[in-house]
Amino acid sequence: MDIGEIEDLLKKFRWGTLQRMYGCAHSSIIGFISTEWISLSPWNSILDGAPSPIIGRGRKGQTNADILLCKGDKPFIPVDVETNVSKYDEKLSSLFAYLNNKNNFNGVEFGLLFMTNLCNGDTKYKHNWEKIKHRVTENKKTNIALVSIIKERAQLENNSPLNVLRMRNDYFPWDIITVDYWIYSANRTKEGNLWKK
Repeated sequence: MDIGEIEDLLKKFRWGTLQRMYGCAHSSIIGFISTEWISLSPWNSILDGAPSPIIGRGRKGQTNADILLCKGDKPFIPVDVETNVSKYDEKLSSLFAYLNNKNNFNGVEFGLLFMTNLCNGDTKYKHNWEKIKHRVTENKKTNIALVSIIKERAQLENNSPLNVLRMRNDYFPWDIITVDYWIYSANRTKEGNLWKK
């Protein structure tokens, strides 16, 4: 796929749906991506808990994407959803392994790393776009799409039952304000917005 095709595919997803998912939402985001992918075509399928790109060493050294989006009878897009900034490098390495293993993952077109970040929370939840982009561009043979949701602390002013519940956990009081993307393909980059509050 070229960079325009990757962008077009990302824009088909209904990203605004995410604004009603409160909390860490790791499993909910995986479910969202899976459902959106399945709804695009009757020939699309999902491997939940994707097989590792490393074979023959037991569990040692294995890394697994969260899901593998399949098209027809071929793997198509390995996807990792990560809410911890310190694990972004590890997740990129995993996606690179899928993209570079053409024997077992023939048909894979690009890797997708989905990141969640808090714009006015602790530093440990804020990604460094430039560092991540540099890491991707160093690995020149791979196509990678980064999707980032940015959250801000909501003003939960009334004591509705939902707001009371949202205040009980540090993850819950955050609202998504924007969903942005950055794509690298064939030494070209493209970035933009998929949804904004």
